[in-house]
Amino acid sequence: MKNKKKKRSFKFASIIFIFIFFVFISISYAQPVILSDVPDYKWWYGCSPTAAGMLIGYYDIHGYQGLRYDNLVPGEAELSTFPSTEGEWEYNAQYAIASPEHVNDFYRGGYGAEGDDAPPPYHEFNCLADFMGTSQDSAGNPNGATTFYFNIYGFPLYVADIYGTEYQDKSGLYGIWEYIEYRGYGTHDPANDYTMFNQLVDTYVKIPWAFSFLDFMEEINSGRPVIIHLEGHSMLGYGYDPDGFIIYVHDTWSPGPHTMRWGGTYGGMKLMGVTCVHITGGSPVPIPHSIILLGSGILLIFVRRKT
Repeated sequence: MKNKKKKRSFKFASIIFIFIFFVFISISYAQPVILSDVPDYKWWYGCSPTAAGMLIGYYDIHGYQGLRYDNLVPGEAELSTFPSTEGEWEYNAQYAIASPEHVNDFYRGGYGAEGDDAPPPYHEFNCLADFMGTSQDSAGNPNGATTFYFNIYGFPLYVADIYGTEYQDKSGLYGIWEYIEYRGYGTHDPANDYTMFNQLVDTYVKIPWAFSFLDFMEEINSGRPVIIHLEGHSMLGYGYDPDGFIIYVHDTWSPGPHTMRWGGTYGGMKLMGVTCVHITGGSPVPIPHSIILLGSGILLIFVRRKT
């Protein structure tokens, strides 16, 4: 009996080893994948709304799964906001990230200041920084800061998990959901929304089911940029090179491309977690008029032949 148990254990261990070996080999021989035309925006009154601005800018330009999202940014989303000058709104994307009204109400004392919010009533929220709680004293955020919550056990934390809790109005993730809703997209059902989540990465919490490099690869392969959270900074991830577990990022500080190793540090800050947005609720891409006419012509010919 003991010999049989040993054989089964050895067989099971062998299967696991073979599986890990083939995963490693498949990663080793995979080619870099980098999403094209991903917006690269300069820091604009908060790294987190800037990273989120690059993400929505990407969907504004490219759409997703055959649907349009070209109302996420007022006007047309730019590919870059470099160079730019603080206090001068020169790009459409800057209005989507942090509007002049946001700065007037919540960023009065400059970077890092606290207790400087204007007395209410505030302006009608109209940008990512508004909805994400960035720089707002009521959310406990000094100027330029945004709060993201994570499940400490490594599981995804969804919009549905945050909805109705004390963290809802302080959550950067929930704010991204609100902004997308404000621009006319999304599920319109936060209590059952599992399209967006925060998650700690496996190298940070040392838990195998936390967000991994393979998960990041899957997001990029599916055409979805990922917000990257360091211990003190947010960026946008938009590509990977499996040789060395490298990810490509736009860091909000200088024009890219920039890279970092999965599980490593960037600017002296350790990789901590991610925010993933699987956007939904887009508009159908209109069929060009000439194609509609061609389709009608084919239909007419078919009908005539039938009669």
